[in-house]
Amino acid sequence: MNRSEALLVVANGHGEDVVAGRVIEALLARSPGLRVEALPIVGEGRALADAGATLVGPRRALPSGGVTLHGWRYLWADLRAGLIGLTLKQAYWLARARPRAVFVVGDFYAQLMAGLVRSPRRVLQTLVSVHHAHRGGSAGRWFMESFRAPELLLMRRADRVYARDVATAARLRELGVTRAAYLGNPMMDGLDAAPLEGAEASPAGPRVALLPGSRPYAVRSVALMIAAIERVPGALALVAWTLGPCPAPPPGWEADVVDTPGVVAAWRRGATRLWWVSDRFAGVLRSADVALGTAGTANEQAVGVGLPLLVFPLPPDYTAEFVANQARLLGGGVTTCEPAPEKVAAALVRLWHDPAAHENARLAGAERMGPAGASAALARDLEGWLEGGA
Repeated sequence: MNRSEALLVVANGHGEDVVAGRVIEALLARSPGLRVEALPIVGEGRALADAGATLVGPRRALPSGGVTLHGWRYLWADLRAGLIGLTLKQAYWLARARPRAVFVVGDFYAQLMAGLVRSPRRVLQTLVSVHHAHRGGSAGRWFMESFRAPELLLMRRADRVYARDVATAARLRELGVTRAAYLGNPMMDGLDAAPLEGAEASPAGPRVALLPGSRPYAVRSVALMIAAIERVPGALALVAWTLGPCPAPPPGWEADVVDTPGVVAAWRRGATRLWWVSDRFAGVLRSADVALGTAGTANEQAVGVGLPLLVFPLPPDYTAEFVANQARLLGGGVTTCEPAPEKVAAALVRLWHDPAAHENARLAGAERMGPAGASAALARDLEGWLEGGA
């Protein structure tokens, strides 16, 4: 199959790469002869390659990790690392590309770049929801929390736009994106897993999923989380860790021995335990009673499976503005608190004991994130489109 017969996937973020990868896997399972190429606008696209796509075009990991417009220091760091040159190279490559069709996973910027390709285009917008209800703030959030005229123009020219929830699809149709549809949210796929072995409930304390995120600030975040867990006797904390080797135990903690697949290190402080878990994210969520997070996609997935989620700002990286945005998106599934260990600990215990918090999270997860199965549904729809049907 030559280049003109390939489906080109354009994604612009680490979370978007994972989502796109799930759809690619489902699509290739249905159409194993299909050639899929992928251009990751942000980062190097490992999740896309792992899913079976051939990586193409200019790509590079930049210092911000994809949050260029979340603060001036991120923008400056990316500019110094060659953001402008990389963007121009990607735009030039896309303008010359002639794939069979384009599947875009991302926000306005991804759609703008993919719009340079003169091929039929479909869009999966996983970031913006009507539930964000934009209320001002920094210029960088202007496109992150609502649909603006330039993005709506691009969407109207797409063959189909897949929204992240029912309400957003309806609103897009009201705004003139007549081919907007909701087929589910792929973030909820791949989360059907068994709990971690040995993580059974303890009457002394909660099981807490710690979700510090995948960016460098996770080191600072997890340190605050651990200081909070120290104040919750009998807790089992499960750290979903992605940043290489875990840090050394702080004073008062000692190494523990745990024979559970995926647990790369374990600590103990009296009756309180902490496990560092790698490559078993779904198992972490399915083992927990509550979640504590400073992440993006992982926080959304925690609420999606019905876990009450506690979040705190961590300036200057995980800002109060972002926390407020995430709380609006996830509704009753989120509780916010100040970034102080004693306040985080108290809030965790309250959530653990509060039946209403668990019910609110269950309802919010169903409404804001939806059920599993979106990747397969999207793959079916894309297959029909590529074959000249839908």
